Amino acid sequence: MDIGAIRKNFPVTERYAYLNHASIGPLPRSTAEAMQHFLEERSLTGGLVLEGKEGELIYGTTRGKVARLINARQETEVTFVRNTSHGLNIIAAGLPWQTGDNVVGAETEFPANVYPWMNLKRKEVEVRLVKAVAGRIRPEDVAAAMDKRTRLVALSFVEFATGFRNDLGTLAEIAHRGGAFFCVDAIQGLGVFPVDVQKTPVDFLSAGSAKWLLGPVGFGLLYIRQERLDELDLVMGGWVGVEDWRNFFRYDSPFRHDATRYEEGTIAPSLLLGLNKNVQMFLDLGVENISRRVLDLTAYLIEGLKRLGLTVITPHASEVERSGIVSFLPSGDPAVLAARLRQEGVIISQRGNFIRVSPHFYNTNEELDRALAIIGNCH
Repeated sequence: MDIGAIRKNFPVTERYAYLNHASIGPLPRSTAEAMQHFLEERSLTGGLVLEGKEGELIYGTTRGKVARLINARQETEVTFVRNTSHGLNIIAAGLPWQTGDNVVGAETEFPANVYPWMNLKRKEVEVRLVKAVAGRIRPEDVAAAMDKRTRLVALSFVEFATGFRNDLGTLAEIAHRGGAFFCVDAIQGLGVFPVDVQKTPVDFLSAGSAKWLLGPVGFGLLYIRQERLDELDLVMGGWVGVEDWRNFFRYDSPFRHDATRYEEGTIAPSLLLGLNKNVQMFLDLGVENISRRVLDLTAYLIEGLKRLGLTVITPHASEVERSGIVSFLPSGDPAVLAARLRQEGVIISQRGNFIRVSPHFYNTNEELDRALAIIGNCH
């Protein structure tokens, strides 16, 4: 990748060493301009902007591009949601739970992948959170937490705090062998690492676009394997989710028998356009190339932190367990260090008693050196 040319599409680099993609990523310049152009055209033409090529681009191609990104068998296994939580709640509300069922998750999950399942306590469904061992969720511990009443295993692709990358293939096998579904919160990995839902048979996958996909805030995607559709109730129905949705005077049209039935109303076209532009960028660059670049950057960062004598809490013994997230324990007050870094134009996150750094493919070793120098001076 020509990083110099790529960085011109990220104006955030002119102001910051932006190393905070596990929180919210910046919009690429080309994406922001496309969204702005659409909004300006809407202000000039109203709904006419959606009747021409612009509307066809937005509504006609985005779903297929997302399906290619995760290698779904058919684009109608993809539906658009407001965020990761929205997608997970569709699954939580739709599965036919029975009293005494349980969900197996992990104690290191972001709350978005906890509360949808905790909300099932009103249906007397138990939530079992596997403990992490040295920052890792061990597949054998997930298997041990399951029993014949386990209906679902719900885990993240990448754990938001430690940066540990779960082995989705192994976990899917464990869940299915135990007769459970496998649901993935993919927001901390999608856009950095390849996802192949055919090779790795996850049943459900939800991800917002605002982090590593560098897309709009308040927009995301949900993948539902076609064979699992009959297992889900349609909790919220709407006019866009029916087969004959263009016939406004028909009220008996059946709901579509694919994931798009969950789009109960109009989707925000400007947000859909932003996701469209970014997914095309990732497809053009190649996610394999992006993951190689990100792993090289995080390896460089980890070595730099070790040279400073700091404790890296991100599991990193093997490359397959690393991600774009590196978390470490500072020698002093983490709030003070986080404030100093921001003051110096280096954007990271403080999470509890540790600092989380999350570079993306357009970042450079020089930006990491800038961060390391400040961390070293505060050491």
